Amino acid sequence: MFSALASLLLLGIVPTPALSSGVRELPGIERLAVAAPNPMKDSLIVPHLSASGALLIDAESGEELFAIDPDTRRPMGSLAKIMTALLVLERHALHESVVVPPLVEDIGGSSAGLVVGQRFSVKALLTALLLPSANDAAYTLAVFDGRSLATFIRSMNERATELGLKNTHFANPAGLDNDQQFSTPRDLGWLTMAALRQPVFRELVGSRSARITANDGRVFDLKNTNELLHYNAEVFGVKTGTTAGAGECLIVLFKQNDRSYLLILLGSKERYTDSLHVLRALSLAMQ
Repeated sequence: MFSALASLLLLGIVPTPALSSGVRELPGIERLAVAAPNPMKDSLIVPHLSASGALLIDAESGEELFAIDPDTRRPMGSLAKIMTALLVLERHALHESVVVPPLVEDIGGSSAGLVVGQRFSVKALLTALLLPSANDAAYTLAVFDGRSLATFIRSMNERATELGLKNTHFANPAGLDNDQQFSTPRDLGWLTMAALRQPVFRELVGSRSARITANDGRVFDLKNTNELLHYNAEVFGVKTGTTAGAGECLIVLFKQNDRSYLLILLGSKERYTDSLHVLRALSLAMQ
């Protein structure tokens, strides 16, 4: 994956400024629907993308600038963790202590290596959830919040209804493939906009790496799975997702000419290449 990004960098599709470590301040999402209409909407020409579903949103005016089949339901992979994070942030204090439950031993896929019985703060588990996309962190937070997995999943779907996400349904807190777990680019765009209003969510999805510590003293060094975040200074998050059913999924928050954009990609074969093509198309439209 790095070699593909390196090739794109050499081709000049994406700038290569020196990047410092740590968290960068994210663009001003709070201005949504207040900013003036985007003047370059009609001049935007996006080349063919490998994604089966896509949506580009001006994150300040709320305009949809480009779309590919944005309302068709598809698997979303770990993008489901955005809802998991949102619920936890809305309902809990960051310092609360959480015990890793036995059920994490049976969860496959990406993992932070949490051990049953360890204790972490809510913020530490959110860090594991959003940076390395840890499934064990997702299930730990779900059981902590809902006291049972079924209760938390019901809360996920109730919150989706409250947010007006008419084509979204959750079956687990991690994004594992399930016929009853699906969403659309448009729904995921607005879910992400809601999550970005949470300062801690913005902080975490903009972090390239982090370290968390369990109550037993074990230290976990975590790296963000979003490769663009590591190599492109215009990118400020948000989340990756990959499963056999979903293919490559990605939500990218980026900024060009002091304006913020949110790109949602589902069912992609080359999500980073797709993203860089959209960034390049925006840059050309602004010239």
